[in-house]
Amino acid sequence: MTALARKRIRRYGLTVLGVLSGLVFLVPVWWLVVAAFRDPTEALSSTSVLDTLIPRSFSFAGFRSAIEDGYLRAVGVSLAAAAGTVVGGLAVSSLAAYGFVAVRTRLSRVLFVVVVASFLLPFETLSVPLVPVFSRLGLSDGLPALILPALGNGLAVFNLRQAFLSVPLELAEAQHMDGAGHLRRFWHLYLPLSRPALIGSGMILFVSQWDSYLWPLLIISDNHNVTASVAIASNFGPLSSHTQRAFAEVLVLVVIPAVLLLFTQRRLIASSSTSGIR
Repeated sequence: MTALARKRIRRYGLTVLGVLSGLVFLVPVWWLVVAAFRDPTEALSSTSVLDTLIPRSFSFAGFRSAIEDGYLRAVGVSLAAAAGTVVGGLAVSSLAAYGFVAVRTRLSRVLFVVVVASFLLPFETLSVPLVPVFSRLGLSDGLPALILPALGNGLAVFNLRQAFLSVPLELAEAQHMDGAGHLRRFWHLYLPLSRPALIGSGMILFVSQWDSYLWPLLIISDNHNVTASVAIASNFGPLSSHTQRAFAEVLVLVVIPAVLLLFTQRRLIASSSTSGIR
């Protein structure tokens, strides 16, 4: 067997392995889609794996029930909270990251270590003590209660700082010689050259807010302001459960960040190829 034939066999083998691995990871996604569109009576009568993965009938009953129950309003609340978190979080994180890059002192290094350690601490450990604080400030039951705790994200600060460190010092020194201050250098130099990191950090902030469950459950008591994840949990109670509706709502909850990820991935690749220093 020639070297070219062995190379082709290896390539085809890796391709087949990649396809099979992808199918394995797609099975739970396919099961979720099938469960969301399956007729409720069929869902309860499925007894085999084949019946679970291949439906005999389709129904939109779960989606109709979710709409009637006000799930679209909960999705809107989650989208508004996630959008506010992305905008405000990028502003806070990028300014903090620039400060750690522009002002390099012993204190700034210590503070950066504290910031890095902060994203290793689960937010759930701080949720319960924060509830009375927000209540005394009158910030509960609204978007500010959802957005404010998520603005300071240590992982986003770390990601942006690493991107800012890759900006050539010659460019920053040239702008400084031209009389540009910190704000001008931050806005006209560091941010344009760090677009991939900004997009990645924005996705981190979006997903962290979108998947949040415990904090919205603790701080939001008005049923008209609940988030999508909390609305899904309300389908299961001690006396009854709405499984079909829950599957439909989970599918919506999964599709929105998946579509956003596909869009930002294309933008990330495009910005990486045109940034000039990547």
